[in-house]
Amino acid sequence: MITLLTIFQYLIQAVVDLMDKFLITARKLEPVKYTFYTVATGALLAVLWPWNFAVIPLKFIVLDLFSGAFFSLAMYVFFVALSQGEVSRVVPFVFGLVPVFDVVISLITGHNSLRINELAAVCLLIPGALLISHQKHAGWIKHAGLKVLSALLFSVYYALWQFGAQSGPVLNNLIWNRLGAAAILVLLLLVPVFRKKVFSIDEVKNRANTSFLFLFKQVLGGANFIFLSFLFVVGKISIINALQGFRYAFLLLLSFLLARHHMHLMDEKTDRKVVIQKTAGIILIFIGTVLLFVT
Repeated sequence: MITLLTIFQYLIQAVVDLMDKFLITARKLEPVKYTFYTVATGALLAVLWPWNFAVIPLKFIVLDLFSGAFFSLAMYVFFVALSQGEVSRVVPFVFGLVPVFDVVISLITGHNSLRINELAAVCLLIPGALLISHQKHAGWIKHAGLKVLSALLFSVYYALWQFGAQSGPVLNNLIWNRLGAAAILVLLLLVPVFRKKVFSIDEVKNRANTSFLFLFKQVLGGANFIFLSFLFVVGKISIINALQGFRYAFLLLLSFLLARHHMHLMDEKTDRKVVIQKTAGIILIFIGTVLLFVT
């Protein structure tokens, strides 16, 4: 039962990924603007503070704030990459490489030694990510570098969050985290070019329901995050993490189906060769993820 619920959770996450791509590309929301409002709505968690506030040591507050800052930076770079590429390539590449950086960070910090299954996983995750990202046009290497940076930032965010959330209630730490994420974006508003992008309004058809779609995506993503947290409590974390390849498989299938009818909105290539390439890359990432989390 937990396995089926986990697979369903990854299906919802794939829908959220597609909505991110649609809002950024079709509704022409600048990545910096999209990041700003995504993080700003997340900071609304602070309204729960009167019921969850707890005094924690200063070093954990600092770690929470810095992890939030890295979260904002990771999301911004990710959304930039998403605006420039196909969602079925960007998401598997970025989140397929995050575990690789997790392994590297754990080695650097001395928390773990490299195990055989981790080495085997890395040997599959990296080729899988490169395969799914590879394209004929010359700019793919630069775009791949952007996705690598996003994966690194996400990994640093996860590491800081793991260290920072070790004291006090999780929700209390999460609120500090989201305040740190919002604070760095508020600082960006001091830069005129970023401030203009955040508050500018572009002429786009059907903009009237853009705000509704964004808020719906935020609610759906937030509910899915809570659902995942519940699964982590009642299920085995290693199994749940190992199944995240379903997210990429659902993403490929849904993006392919949508692109067949709305290619101008999803910006997806659907020719047979490309689909085979993406499928092969996702299979490598899928197997690598399973090896990494199931021992």
